[in-house]
Amino acid sequence: MVQAVADHGRLVAHHACLRIREGVGGGAAIKESVDIPGMSAHLEKLLDRLRWHGPLSMDVTLTAQGPVVIDVNPRLVEPMNAYLSGVDLVGAVLDLACQRHPPKQLAGRSGMRSRQLLLAILGAAESEGSRIAVARELILALRQRGEYADAVEQLTPLSGDPIAAIPVAAAAISTIVWPPLWRSFHAGAVGPHSLTPEAWRDIVAAIPSKAVPIGT
Repeated sequence: MVQAVADHGRLVAHHACLRIREGVGGGAAIKESVDIPGMSAHLEKLLDRLRWHGPLSMDVTLTAQGPVVIDVNPRLVEPMNAYLSGVDLVGAVLDLACQRHPPKQLAGRSGMRSRQLLLAILGAAESEGSRIAVARELILALRQRGEYADAVEQLTPLSGDPIAAIPVAAAAISTIVWPPLWRSFHAGAVGPHSLTPEAWRDIVAAIPSKAVPIGT
């Protein structure tokens, strides 16, 4: 997951993170900041060619031939991992909105993990459909074991906002009682509008070239 902010074609800030663990609907339950060699140069070329002004986000697949972009959106997507690693994407966008020209930010720290426990709980109910799976996911996260080790909560942090625990507790209790209830939480979210595996296969079948490496 790669994000960037540009000031009339000039790269101001960028960040990349790996999706370590998937949650409900394919969302990122755990992310880890990463340094992708050459990514900054690719972004600089792309943003300069487009004379882009504002935020840009994309999903990137890392291949032996280099990074390949599979999705691009003119917005920020979950910028908290970037902030925790030292890159303030939101601050840069606000500067642009106020007609200021922010200085270029340094790359963030690699290895910074963040989690979204709500997505993880619902994802366990979705993928395994068992109470044990939901309880196991909750215990691992609360004890910061396994892939959750040192992961900082980015969606519902309790520090300064204890009310944030309510949706997580509601999801945990509901899916432990009856795992299929994950659908009730997911029904009004982005899930129903997401690209399904079947739709992706139809798109690939209709396009001769599956993907175009950035920088070409």
